[in-house]
Amino acid sequence: MKSISNGIGAGFITYVLIKLVKGKAREVHPLLWVVTALFVVYFAIGPIKILLGLG
Repeated sequence: MKSISNGIGAGFITYVLIKLVKGKAREVHPLLWVVTALFVVYFAIGPIKILLGLG
């Protein structure tokens, strides 16, 4: 199951980044920005724990 959520998260992040780079950030729904930010946090937690010696 984790691989499915990773794929969905990567898709959200990629979509928003492409819109941002193309200068079309206003076309992204605010809820999609929130979900994307949550996925970024989700992906960042593991590396942060390792850097802090908690993982």
